[in-house]
Order: sequence, then C-alpha cells, then structure tokens
Amino acid sequence: MDEYDKNEILMEVAPYVSDIEFLKRIIDESRDIEDLKDKLKKMLEKEEDIIRKTDIKIVLDKLG
Repeated sequence: MDEYDKNEILMEVAPYVSDIEFLKRIIDESRDIEDLKDKLKKMLEKEEDIIRKTDIKIVLDKLG
C-alpha cells in the first residue's frame, strides 16, 4: 500500500477511532486494502477488548 492510500485511510478513519497508533501499525503492516480488511476481520474474531473491537468495526465499516 502506498503512502497516499495510507494517508487517505487515516484521514477517513482516524477521527472515529480511539487508538490511532494501533490503526497506523495495522495499515503499515498491510499490503493493500483487501489485506487490511482481512487482518481486521481476523482480529475482530479474536479481540476481547470492547474498545478495540469497536475501533476495528468502525474501520471495517469505513473501508466498506
């Protein structure tokens, strides 16, 4: 994923999530938007922290 795509995602989603550093790390570790969605879906299944689950759901919703 190029820097433009990363910045676009951050600009779209950052105002709605509580942990921006978490979001940045996941975006940096992703090859493209589909890879990002797949990682977030897997994390959502395993995550127990309600705040992080909410953040993940928000990101997935914004990514469509």
